[in-house]
Amino acid sequence: MKKLLLLVCVLMTGCAAELISANEKTIIVQARRQDVANAQDIAEAECQKRGLHARLTSKPASNQFGFDCVR
Repeated sequence: MKKLLLLVCVLMTGCAAELISANEKTIIVQARRQDVANAQDIAEAECQKRGLHARLTSKPASNQFGFDCVR
């Protein structure tokens, strides 16, 4: 039972949204389509470091979302 629980936790973690790249203007987050809200939160937090807000602007690859940091 413990092994099954561990496997489920590992698999669930692998599906979480994650920051792929960031520069002063663009943020790329990898996430499933149904996790776009989590991707937005990650991008927003990254843009907030620069006093800006994240705006979804592209989908550079499958399961990736591109955000621009805007005023």
